[in-house]
Amino acid sequence: MKGMKLYNRSTIYNLALKTFGPEAQALKLIEEAAELAAAAARNMNGLGNEVDLAAELADVEIMIEQFRLNGMGLMIDFHKQKKLERLAERMGVTYAAE
Repeated sequence: MKGMKLYNRSTIYNLALKTFGPEAQALKLIEEAAELAAAAARNMNGLGNEVDLAAELADVEIMIEQFRLNGMGLMIDFHKQKKLERLAERMGVTYAAE
């Protein structure tokens, strides 16, 4: 692999957005989320395994990271904060933002 140029994650995400466009990336997110749901269901009913589930979780995480980088990071963080506060409240505790 001598002489091969290496790209970091954010560069690859930007390249994917440029190559495929935002609409295609939104459709890819839908596809990956559906595959995650199916893998989670298979895992719960004993027909799947954690390796497949982890692979689908990774796909969705990659798509979320792309959306974060492409302008939705602050919105995601805002909603995540609110949802964590709500979850903590249901547990009878107070969420301390990190």
